[in-house]
Amino acid sequence: MWKNYLKIAYRNLLKNKIYSGINILGLGMGMAATLLILIYVVDELSYDKFHPDAPQIYRVGMKGSMNGNAFDMPYSPAPMAQAIQEEIAGVEDVLRIGVFRTMPMRFEEKSFTEPITLVTDPNFFRFFGFELLKGEPETALKGPDRVILTESAAKRYFGDEDPIGKALLRGSEKTATEVTGVVADPPHNSHLTFDMILSGDSWGYMKDVQWSSNNLYTYYKLNPHADQAEVKSAIDGFIPKYFGPEIQQFLGISLEKFKEQGNEFGYQVMPLLDIHLYSNTSDELKPGGSIQYLYIFGAVAFFIILIACINFMNLATARASNRAKEVGVRKAIGAQKNRLVIQFLSESFLYCLISGVLAILLIVIALHPFNQLSGKDLGLGIFTNPMVGLGILGFLVMVGLIAGSYPAFYLTAFAPVTVLKGKIKAGVKRSNFRNGLVVFQFLISICLIIGSMVVYKQLNYMQEKNLGFQKENVLNLLHTRTLGERAESFKQELLAQTGFEAASFANTLPPNIDWTSVFRTVDGQQDFLCNLNFVDHDQLQALGYELIQGRFFSREFPSDTGTVVLNETAFKQMGWTELDGSQKVSGFWNTNDEPVERTVVGVIRDFNFETLRSSVKPLIMTLGDVPNNEMAIRISPGNPQEKIAALQKVWAKYADGAAFEYSFIDSNFDRLFESEQKMGNIILSFTVLAISIACLGLFGLAAYTTEQRSKEISIRKALGASMGNLVTLLSKDFVLLVVIAFAIAGPLSYYLMEKYWLQNFAFRTQIDLVLILMAGLISIVIALFTVSFQSFKTAASNPVDYLKNE
Repeated sequence: MWKNYLKIAYRNLLKNKIYSGINILGLGMGMAATLLILIYVVDELSYDKFHPDAPQIYRVGMKGSMNGNAFDMPYSPAPMAQAIQEEIAGVEDVLRIGVFRTMPMRFEEKSFTEPITLVTDPNFFRFFGFELLKGEPETALKGPDRVILTESAAKRYFGDEDPIGKALLRGSEKTATEVTGVVADPPHNSHLTFDMILSGDSWGYMKDVQWSSNNLYTYYKLNPHADQAEVKSAIDGFIPKYFGPEIQQFLGISLEKFKEQGNEFGYQVMPLLDIHLYSNTSDELKPGGSIQYLYIFGAVAFFIILIACINFMNLATARASNRAKEVGVRKAIGAQKNRLVIQFLSESFLYCLISGVLAILLIVIALHPFNQLSGKDLGLGIFTNPMVGLGILGFLVMVGLIAGSYPAFYLTAFAPVTVLKGKIKAGVKRSNFRNGLVVFQFLISICLIIGSMVVYKQLNYMQEKNLGFQKENVLNLLHTRTLGERAESFKQELLAQTGFEAASFANTLPPNIDWTSVFRTVDGQQDFLCNLNFVDHDQLQALGYELIQGRFFSREFPSDTGTVVLNETAFKQMGWTELDGSQKVSGFWNTNDEPVERTVVGVIRDFNFETLRSSVKPLIMTLGDVPNNEMAIRISPGNPQEKIAALQKVWAKYADGAAFEYSFIDSNFDRLFESEQKMGNIILSFTVLAISIACLGLFGLAAYTTEQRSKEISIRKALGASMGNLVTLLSKDFVLLVVIAFAIAGPLSYYLMEKYWLQNFAFRTQIDLVLILMAGLISIVIALFTVSFQSFKTAASNPVDYLKNE
C-alpha cells in the first residue's frame, strides 16, 4: 500500500514539474532558514552548561539608584565571599574573580597585550569546569605572582616549548610572574572569556575589607538540597550588617537616612545559566546575548516556515480541480477517505523529504556567510548528534503534516457524483481562503521589511548622532603608564610630528568611562552617584568637549589639582544653574580615608561616554596622574596609517619594548551596538528569504490563475483588448492582496517596533510615515514584478492556441 502511495506521489511530482519545483524550492529554503535559526538559538541557550554544577551556581551583583541615577552592576565587594562561605548554610563553595582588561606581558623579546586577564581565588578549577591541560588544579593559583596561560597564549609566547616554570614580565611594572599551568581556550559558549588567569594573591584588592568598594565578580555554588530563597535573604542581610556602618562612616548618615533621601541599594543574584541572555549590563567580560532577540529570531523562523507551508497549501488547493476527477474516480471504485488522506499526506512527506535534503545542502552552503553575519562559529558537527538528527526528522514530519493537512482533507471532501459530472468549481470560499493566505504571507513579509528598515535606521542614527564631542580622528593609545618618567617627553616629541594635533592622558576614555563614586555638595546632605574621570590639562583640546561655563584645567593655575569640571547633568542634579566660583564638591577621589573638597571651575556640555542605550549620567572630571592608563591622540584627517606608523616609531623609542596597542574611539563606540548590527544583518537576510519564498508562491499561484483564465484572455484579446489592459486585469487582484496586507502590517509593525525594541534606547530614531510607505511600495513592486512575468506571457500568447479546440 505504502509503495503504491509513494509511486503515485512520485508520478505526480514529475507530472507537474513547475509546481513541484516551486514547492520543493520554497519548502527547502524555508526549512534551511528555520534550521539555521534553530541552530543559532540552541547555541545561545547552551551557554555555561558545560560546567558540571551549572544549575547550582549563582552570581551576586548590585542594583539600585542614587538621586534618580540607576545602576545595575555584576560586581560585589571583596569581603562578601568570605561572609557567604562562613555565614550562610547550604553554600558549598564561593569564588571571586577580578578582571584586568588589557594586561601588558613580556617574555624575552616577545611582548603582547592580553585583552582579558582574570584574577581569581585558588579554587577556580574546582569551582568551574574549564579544562586544565598542564599544572596542578589545587595549587597552580596559590601564592603571589603565579599565572596560568590559555593554550593559544602559551603558543604565542613559548611555541611548542613547555611553559611551566618560565617567568613572564607582567604589567607596566614588569613584575616577574611564574607560569604554573596551561588551560584549554575557553569554549565560545562561556560568558567567562580570558587569555590568562592570575593568582588572587597577586592583586592587593583581593584582600580589601571595605563593603562599599565593588570590583569583583562573586559566584557561589549551592549544595543540591539548599534553598536559594533563604540564601538570597541572608545575602540581603549583609546590607544593614556590613554596608550600613560604612555608609555611616564615609557619608556621615545612617542607612535609613540614606534610603530616606530616595536612594536604593541592594544585592541581586543571577543564576549562572541566565547570565548570557538576561544580563543587560555592559560590564560583562564579553557582550552577552539577548533573550529578546531569541524571541525575535524564533518568531522569524516560525513565520518563514509558515510562509513556505502556506505556499504548498495554496498551490495544492488552487490545483484542486485538476485532481478532483482522480479523487472522484477513486471514491467511486471504493477508496475510503482515510486512505485518500494518507495518499495526499504521502505526497506531502515526499516533498518534505526532498526539500529536507535540499535544506541540508543550502545550510552547508550558507553556514559560513551566516557565521559572518551572526558573529558565531557554528559548525556542521551538530548534525552528527543523534538527538539533532531525530529532531530534524521530527521537524520534517511536522512540516509535512502542516503543509499537507489542508490539501489532504480538502481534496478528499469532494462528492464523487458532483466531481464526475464536471460540476466542481473554484468557489468563492476557496478563493477567499487562498487570498487570505496570500495576504498573511505578505503581511509577515512587510512586517519584516519594516522591522529591518527600523533596525538599520536606528543603527545609522547611533553612528551619526552627535555625541557631544569630536570622536572622529582620535586614537586611544593603551598602557601609557609604561612610559613612566618619559611620559612628558614622549608627548612633546609626538606633538612635534606632522599630523598630531593634541594628546591627553586619562584613566579611561569614552565610551569606557566607568569609574563611579559617591559625591555631595559641601553645603548639602544629598548624595550623588557620579562617574569619575581623571584627565590632564589637554583633554578638552584632544576630545573637543564643549565648555559652556567657566574654564577647563590650565597649567597657569597650579591650584587646579584641587578643582573639578562637571558635565551639565551633574551640575544640574546638584542644584546649580550658574557657576559662581564658590561651588564645591566633596568626594573620596584617590583615597577612601576622608572626603576631600574640590572647587568647581567649569561645566562642559553633556556628551555620551557610554552606550546610547542609556541617558547621559552625571560626570566629574579632575586632574589625574601623568602618565595615566590611556592617552587620547587627535590626528589630522587623511592617511591615518601614516600617522599610526609615526606614533609607533615614537612609542618604540620611549616605551622600553612594551606592546603597541591602540584603537580608534569612533570604532570603540561602534562596537557598543555590535549586537544590534548582527541582529539587523540576520533579520535583513531572512527578510529577503521570506519575501523570496512568498514570491515563489505568488509566482506559482499567478501561473495557475493565468492558465485557468487563458481562454478568457484569448477572447478578450481577439475582441481588441490591449496588452496593457490584459496585464492590468491579471495583476490587479494580486496587487490588491498586497495592499490589504500592507494596510494591516504598517500599523502592526509600528506598534511592535515602537513598544518592544526602540524603547530599549535612551537615544532613538523615529518611525516616520515615509519609512512605512516605502516598505509598502517595495512590497507592491516586488509582487507586481513577480506576477507580471506570467501576465505578460499569457497576454502576449496567440489566441488561436487556446481557442482552436472550441
